[in-house]
Amino acid sequence: MTRDEALKKIKKCLALARGASDHEAAAAMRQAQKLMQKFGLCEQDVSLADVSEVQARASSSAANLWEVRLVKLVASAFGCEMFTQSEAKYTGGRWVHKRVWVFVGLDAAATIAGYACEVLVRQCATQRMTYIGQQPRSCKQRTKSQRGDMFAMGWVIGVADKVPATPAEPDTKALLRTYIQQKHPDMTPGEVRNTLEGAKQSQAHLEAGYQAGQSAQLHPGVGGQKPIAMLTG
Repeated sequence: MTRDEALKKIKKCLALARGASDHEAAAAMRQAQKLMQKFGLCEQDVSLADVSEVQARASSSAANLWEVRLVKLVASAFGCEMFTQSEAKYTGGRWVHKRVWVFVGLDAAATIAGYACEVLVRQCATQRMTYIGQQPRSCKQRTKSQRGDMFAMGWVIGVADKVPATPAEPDTKALLRTYIQQKHPDMTPGEVRNTLEGAKQSQAHLEAGYQAGQSAQLHPGVGGQKPIAMLTG
């Protein structure tokens, strides 16, 4: 029996202990304790077995401010913790950079958060590019990008009104952070790309994005989760 198999067996024993008769519950608890002793497992190890992580594709290799805020919004909606990872691979004679968002949560929360993130990021990024394409040809590319980023920031604010936050309980949050520390001990702070710092752009671009986010069509959650707002796309 492997460690993972032992954890699954222990979880079954503990579940049986909660719902069985006194005699069966006692037997299940004894079996769980024996397995924990045999494999050197503690209560926290059993709890960590319920934690999972799921990756979602980012819109670009840079950690854009609007996207960071959107991903944090999704993580909060599903009681998850989040972080980002990037890598560079040399392929086809050039370096290809890739970034993903990682959600860490209990049971199916991370899976649903990852799905919601890809839907939201894709929709916001698509509308941002459409908005950039609507800017006057006389605008410099940098100005167009800044207006697009301001639109995206407004979009995230608009969507936030439709995606209620359901933050994890303190004990759950501590468990998720312990998981991240154990599984990803070498993480370091990253940089967030903010093109709007010091930029002088009209608030009209923010308002346009806000209205677009407000008019997004929502549907109930998936995977048996309670109806949490999710964008279609």
